[in-house]
Amino acid sequence: MKKVIIIEGMTCDHCVMHVKKELEKLEGVKILSVEIGKAIIEGENLDDNLIKEAVDEAGYEVKEIKENDDEEHHMEHKHHQHEKHHHGHHNKKEGHSGNCCH
Repeated sequence: MKKVIIIEGMTCDHCVMHVKKELEKLEGVKILSVEIGKAIIEGENLDDNLIKEAVDEAGYEVKEIKENDDEEHHMEHKHHQHEKHHHGHHNKKEGHSGNCCH
């Protein structure tokens, strides 16, 4: 089963690295891609709560977990992600434990 994870708070390659590192710790998970604001993983019986805990451990927040990649939503998300990237450098998220950009 493939899952697409929409993640808030990621702003750079270091954020990507932190999320990837935590997702790699999940048993039975194959990481297909991790980019700013989004991760795609594959595996059997993937537990959304464990995925959320892993992303939280990296210091970010899961906004949505989908079964399949919706390309239209992806393009809309990419359009807004650039704006969020610059916005995030000036507004530290309350309680954010990410390491690199804030």
